[in-house]
Amino acid sequence: MLFSKYYKIVIFKIFLLGYLLLLPSVGYSQYEKEGYTFIQKIKTPRSRKPEINEMMLDPHGRFLILTISSNPTHVLFYRLSDWELYKEYMIPEWFDLGNSFADTEGRYFFVEFGRYSSKYRRIDLTTDKIDTVECNVTPRGCLPKEPALPKKELYTIDKKHYIAINKKNSRDVLIFKRNED
Repeated sequence: MLFSKYYKIVIFKIFLLGYLLLLPSVGYSQYEKEGYTFIQKIKTPRSRKPEINEMMLDPHGRFLILTISSNPTHVLFYRLSDWELYKEYMIPEWFDLGNSFADTEGRYFFVEFGRYSSKYRRIDLTTDKIDTVECNVTPRGCLPKEPALPKKELYTIDKKHYIAINKKNSRDVLIFKRNED
């Protein structure tokens, strides 16, 4: 009986040691991306429900756009040049970035108003004014909305950066830079 108890304690200590040795490698694996080096973590501003819903890149190569919470939805624009917060807007409803877009000049950002609506919120990035417009006023017109999965990771157009929502803390965005050959 004494040997059995001693045996259990030894097995437990070996298991615990193995777990403790393995734990650091599991924790840091989220900061690794093959061919890329982790350079920084973007922390988002505080909100009622501080969880990043999804992200997208401005087609003009200026901004990383994130959405946080749902009522209101915070729309955050981070400059790609220095990863600093440029502007934050609050939209009263929940929406997906999948059907959102910018105009060709990069002045306006259009956010779908609702799943079954033909209206959009138009954000003027120069004056910060937000208004509601019909789909026929947008550069895309009244195209049917396509269902899309929220983007949790993406690459910049030139593949120089890989950007991902932190799997351990969905309030943070991880930025990686491509390794130079």
